[in-house]
Amino acid sequence: MRRVKGLVSALQLESREEKALVACPQQVIPEPGQYLLAAEHGAIQGTPLFLSGTWKQGFVAPKPYPSSWQPGTQLTLFGPLGNGFQLPGDVQRLALVALGNSVSRLLPLLDRMKGENSGSTIFSDLLFSDLPPALEAYPIESLPESITWADFIVVDCPLDRLEDMATLFYKSTHEPETLRGQILIDTNIPCCGIGKCGVCAVKINRSWKLACEDGPVFDLSGVLEGISR
Repeated sequence: MRRVKGLVSALQLESREEKALVACPQQVIPEPGQYLLAAEHGAIQGTPLFLSGTWKQGFVAPKPYPSSWQPGTQLTLFGPLGNGFQLPGDVQRLALVALGNSVSRLLPLLDRMKGENSGSTIFSDLLFSDLPPALEAYPIESLPESITWADFIVVDCPLDRLEDMATLFYKSTHEPETLRGQILIDTNIPCCGIGKCGVCAVKINRSWKLACEDGPVFDLSGVLEGISR
């Protein structure tokens, strides 16, 4: 695990959401869905930071992060940690599904879509002001009737909404476990894999996995099977 110094260079408001511009070496910038453990110098506990974009000196991290952070706050960064999203090379129609209070952790995946015939759609009940112009947006309630359009699905879902998520997919098809996709489970990961505390345990298929190490991105079908059993 890499350990480097970082710096909160600026705080900015983007898509109605405050984000931190974190300066750090390029080699520790997490992939979409991965995270870094960020601790203020002298702090005992750290904060997991996810990727919502990059800039010339580092990466952009969406909240949550401590309200005490200000431009100039010095950080110690550990990582990257966890398993992120892995889009298959043949994906042409990508569906992004955000059931939490942010879409930021899904948007970096748009940069992975290539080809003139590729397209992306986001399903969320959030209000948007500056989404990429090529990205179509629909409310969550329209997901069941539209999801079969996609050849790959990426989801960002709070742990306490997994049942709601499963209900949406069961409405869209009688065999949701056959859908190709991945899901980032938004859950508390206080030890970031260092202490193996078990707080972030998630049932995948017939076994329990730790979101901090085995995730936080999991195979969508495995999560759906874990819920249905």
